[in-house]
Amino acid sequence: MFQKSAVPPDIIPIGTKFPSSVSSQQTQVLHRRERIVQLLRLFSSARKRLGLTPDEVLIFFAIGYLSTSVSKDLIVMSPISYSDIALLLGIPKETVRRKTMRLVDIKYVGSTSKGIFVKHLETWCQMFERAV
Repeated sequence: MFQKSAVPPDIIPIGTKFPSSVSSQQTQVLHRRERIVQLLRLFSSARKRLGLTPDEVLIFFAIGYLSTSVSKDLIVMSPISYSDIALLLGIPKETVRRKTMRLVDIKYVGSTSKGIFVKHLETWCQMFERAV
């Protein structure tokens, strides 16, 4: 006798209808999912145009986020450490150091004895605008 194979619980057959309480929340999330396209395009664009890996893009964003602030309508830039970035992103400090050195080599990031910072804030802001 032929037996139907069971569908794994995490696979939802096409056309499945859900109770409104479940589908309402998921529908809202799915409407916002288009935002991910911007992020995917940013990583793809950075790879194609700038030659940056996804890790380098994340580290570049983290450096800009951590090293810049606004005070009384003035932009303040403060050097940060590799540890600050590693803590924020949850990746090893040595990985951050190695990838940051590449960003220094291509002149997106500056490095001093006090730490690292975004060298071209305009580039960082343009990439950020594309991401959000």
